[in-house]
Amino acid sequence: MVPSRRRFLEASGVALTGLLTRPTLSRGAQSTSETESEPDLSPGSATEPVPEWPMGRCDSAGTGHHPTASGPKRDVEIAWSHDAPDWFLGTTPPIRLGNTLYAVGNGLLGLDTDTGERQFGHPGPYQSTPARVHSSVYTTATLAATSPTAIFGLNAGGGFDLSVPLFEHSFGFERWRGPKASGVGFFGPATPRAPVTADGTIYAALPELDSVAALDPDDGRVLWRDTNNEDDSMSSAFSRPAVKDGLVFVTNWPYRVTAYRAETGEQYWKRELGERILTSPVATDAGLVIQSREAVWLLDPDDGTALWKQYLDSNVTGSVPAVANETIFVADELESMHALDLETGEPRWQTPFDGETTPVVADGVVYAVKSTYSLVAIDAESGNRLFEYRPSQIPISTPVVGDGTLYAANRNRVIALEEAR
Repeated sequence: MVPSRRRFLEASGVALTGLLTRPTLSRGAQSTSETESEPDLSPGSATEPVPEWPMGRCDSAGTGHHPTASGPKRDVEIAWSHDAPDWFLGTTPPIRLGNTLYAVGNGLLGLDTDTGERQFGHPGPYQSTPARVHSSVYTTATLAATSPTAIFGLNAGGGFDLSVPLFEHSFGFERWRGPKASGVGFFGPATPRAPVTADGTIYAALPELDSVAALDPDDGRVLWRDTNNEDDSMSSAFSRPAVKDGLVFVTNWPYRVTAYRAETGEQYWKRELGERILTSPVATDAGLVIQSREAVWLLDPDDGTALWKQYLDSNVTGSVPAVANETIFVADELESMHALDLETGEPRWQTPFDGETTPVVADGVVYAVKSTYSLVAIDAESGNRLFEYRPSQIPISTPVVGDGTLYAANRNRVIALEEAR
């Protein structure tokens, strides 16, 4: 006799629940077995076996700087190349957790960092760089990723490599779906913003909902949320958040910067700078770095007042600065990359560089992709160009920096670059 759908689901739940979940714990608690199976592997951790890159821009502050990773400093060559499935279209930066590289592009790929061998792959609407967060109800980490209209919690272990009747996807991979917009906006699909994770919470800009929200990693439940006023025709979707010292910072076009208390969502301050702000904030010990179309600002994180402002001969529409070792690295999207002193805004060097970019920094090297087609390495101290790599396929994403290797999504493939012999 063929079992009913209800009986099948009940049986599946009994058989698989113990493998997929752990007993629910209070927020902030952690079981002993979970601690053993997933130690703290954040950058700088004493137990870190390899340099990890757990989210877009490396950290919740959005600095784009890894303090212990290192990459090539001379010409590079391909260490391995993974030809992705037909559904994959990689244009966003990957992340690295342990010996697994996670690349998103109309789905999620998990690859071995040493060989590029596929560990798992699942098609889906996921398009942003994911962010790792630990959960109190799962033994493996959760990856938060966004589509143009929703946010998802995905199993970092890839789920079960089996087909379960009555389910469209592999069982145990997609854990939850968070807030979802009703449809595509007037100007077409919104650009997904990479979520951020900090202190066991997910922070995400939800473009189609014109909202910034804090989410529970266990089930995607909204902990707090702020939405642009529907009648405010001058405002637009929030940027990728930056989180530091208990505050969440966001910008939204044309000129607004807002700080929220991370735990409650209470608005801490709001400031309008009078210039069109189009890029995501970077939170540092010295203050909040903001890039507008023509200038770079440093704002006081306590009240949003301007500490300094440095005009550049620029026309910025999408570049985001990186910050490392008291220096801001920023493109003007016309002809130069600039290094500015973080405390004063004074120029340190300027070097030829054209196009939009979102650089990253590791071991004294700035890695920046020019308008998605060419990877450039620049000495962070002098501004001298170290090498330029042009892949056979474009676009190429901003790379992740590991232990001597760069990893990037490269349209229909994922590549690892090492120093040329």
